[in-house]
Amino acid sequence: MRDCCLDTKGADGAVPAPDAWTRGLAFAGRRGSVIAGLLLCHVPLLAWYARRLTDGGDECWGLVALGVAGLTTPREVWRAPVTTPAAWTAFLVLSGAVGWATALPPLARAFLLVVACGAVLGGGPGGWARAILLVLSLPVMNSLQFYVGYPLRVVAAELGRLLVACGGVATERRGVCLTWSGGDVVVDAPCSGLNMLWTAMLLAAGLAAWRRLSSRHTLLLVGLAGAAVVLANAVRVGLLFFVETGLWRVPAWFHSGLALVLFLGLTFGLVALAGRWSGGGQRQAEREGPGFGTRRSAVLALWAVIAVAGAAPLLTPWLRAESLGAPTASSAVFPGWPELYEGRPWVRITRNDRLSSVLVRSTLTTGVFRQEERWVVLRWIQRVSREVHPAADCFRARGYEVERSRLVRDARGATWSEFGVEREGQRWRVRERLLAENGSAWTDVSAWYWASVGRSSAGPWWAVTVIEAEPGE
Repeated sequence: MRDCCLDTKGADGAVPAPDAWTRGLAFAGRRGSVIAGLLLCHVPLLAWYARRLTDGGDECWGLVALGVAGLTTPREVWRAPVTTPAAWTAFLVLSGAVGWATALPPLARAFLLVVACGAVLGGGPGGWARAILLVLSLPVMNSLQFYVGYPLRVVAAELGRLLVACGGVATERRGVCLTWSGGDVVVDAPCSGLNMLWTAMLLAAGLAAWRRLSSRHTLLLVGLAGAAVVLANAVRVGLLFFVETGLWRVPAWFHSGLALVLFLGLTFGLVALAGRWSGGGQRQAEREGPGFGTRRSAVLALWAVIAVAGAAPLLTPWLRAESLGAPTASSAVFPGWPELYEGRPWVRITRNDRLSSVLVRSTLTTGVFRQEERWVVLRWIQRVSREVHPAADCFRARGYEVERSRLVRDARGATWSEFGVEREGQRWRVRERLLAENGSAWTDVSAWYWASVGRSSAGPWWAVTVIEAEPGE
């Protein structure tokens, strides 16, 4: 009896009625049952997922991807038995999540969970697309902006430089800055194209799941969507160069209108390709035949590791996300707080108010100072760490409305990233930058991270955030 989903015949050729064990194993082998078990054994992780979606730090658009994945999953898929390869894949992934639970952050464990769910629901027409949608449902936008935002800006700046050269203007790229005879144009963080990239991949995966494309066509459609977004963002950067430098006079809506036109063109292209490839997944399934059965050993092994995963947090409380220790401190010694800032004295505040406490984190050495009518938050950073968040994310997490950031220069000629925040009718202007002891400076965390990882800047570093009330407040 290798297959728990196939009936067996007796000696007289009759099909005996399945016993309770066989019926129970067949029910446990259904994909819907396995998904329910995976979710039930990860209730603490699901609670973390809900907090991340509602804390303001991550966009809640992951729920859209999750909803699309559920709506495009046919009813028969939930009732179908999980295949042996899918069961063993989920078993291995979940075993890794349990074995490395003490070392993996919650986001990594959530990724392994959606991979296991994707393996169970995968297979057949649209299976790969549903798995991609599950991955896109994770609250990763802030993490992607931290790790991938700066490289995407470098690519956009380089490709945009080539487009500008075609327009007859000579430029030189330095990091994410395009230098020409009239000054500098910086490709700032909002111009990384990361939001457009995520939206395009969601659209491509949703179309592939809806049209039930084959695995090859699904991967091709998602890959083309990603490549098209990178090129479209480069075109946007190149055209906006002429606007920012004053070489072109355009209406105020040109900036947002250009992004809309480029994305609409991308959408039409993806819809046309998905329609052309529609039905390929069904033809692939017919060529491959009924596929693999489900061995009882695979189902039993998968449910065994599901049970272990559900019991692990109860048996080992240190697996909780809150107990993950802070990064090990480097050998650098804290030099103490400066007595002056920008040549003027300041007063350190030991009891933080609601506004300045937004940026205070227990894992970083942080000082809050009052200087006349403004607050200055100084963070001393010993080593490269994900704990260094952009100030805008911290304000969003505390319920502030945050405006789009922009680059400004102060009276000393230093460049800052500046944005406005508002809460309960009070408006504030926030500026931030990161500094190294060798004089290097960055206006966003992603650029600082890659410079530090690339050894072009050695620590320790200072993160400076200045908070001032808007005029008239």
